[in-house]
Amino acid sequence: MTNLFSAWSRVLVGVAVAALAVAVVPAPATASASASGGPAPTRLIIDTDFGQWWDDVAALAAAHSAADRGRARILGIMSDVDNPWNAPALDALDTWYGRPGIPIGVTAGAVSVDQNYSRLLAESFPHRGRAEDSVALYRRLLRSQPDHSVTILSIGALTGLSHLLRTDRALVARKVARAVVMGGEYPRATAPEWNFGLDLAATRHVVADWPTPIVFDGFETGVHVLVGNNVCATHPAGSPVRAAFDVLYGCGNKQTDGTWDPTALYYAIYGTGGVYRLAGAGGHNVVTADGLNAWAAGGHRQQYLVLTDAAKLTSRLDALIDAA
Repeated sequence: MTNLFSAWSRVLVGVAVAALAVAVVPAPATASASASGGPAPTRLIIDTDFGQWWDDVAALAAAHSAADRGRARILGIMSDVDNPWNAPALDALDTWYGRPGIPIGVTAGAVSVDQNYSRLLAESFPHRGRAEDSVALYRRLLRSQPDHSVTILSIGALTGLSHLLRTDRALVARKVARAVVMGGEYPRATAPEWNFGLDLAATRHVVADWPTPIVFDGFETGVHVLVGNNVCATHPAGSPVRAAFDVLYGCGNKQTDGTWDPTALYYAIYGTGGVYRLAGAGGHNVVTADGLNAWAAGGHRQQYLVLTDAAKLTSRLDALIDAA
């Protein structure tokens, strides 16, 4: 979740310096073909600040739609903010999409945030409501996967990923193919970005020490992509996706704020796909004490996305989100 109500709400106080980090990033792993002969599904763990803004819901809807099409396998979903309604709400969303078995993790010591729709989803839709500590779940999921096979999509705070690195960095290096992080602005930020500012110490740690390739998707991408405006027409009244949109916009009202988290989700599963190019090879991300970030020379494991076709990306994301 990024542009919480408008761009000005992203300005944060009391930020810290993010240390240098290193990372050229491969396209999504497709080492083996699927049973249908197409690309192998992306083995995906989603780390989200669910409950605040609609684009986390949209990203999860797109992930489920991609899974329905055989392009993704959702291994687990982590709530990286302190909101007691998130775990049951995430479980309710997964259940509605026919995947009640997806495990849900909650992050210890996460920043406390208000919720806009999590309680509604938790109280209005069926779910088991079970969750476990995110580090324990990360470790269990990663251990069960082939080496260098998992994509981690971060669309919120980096608290859980920081905890995971401190607990078992070697496991991350062995099992994770790459991370895709929605955060910052590229090549240079004009204002502090929301996700990076939720937990600056964790951001500094992850950006500095993440041991696998990492791709950043910045605030500037989402400004040009407006998706989700068909949800009221394409989703039935009993859809939790529609319920979340209705809370924030009301049926028939168009969102004009921008789209962030689904744009990172799209790259995590489909790669550049004629809508992005990768930039920043030979460089790395730096976050300064005032919360701004900029690309600096040096490094070989980090890159960032540059949007090349906003209209095509919007259309493709809407096709995923609208597939109720």
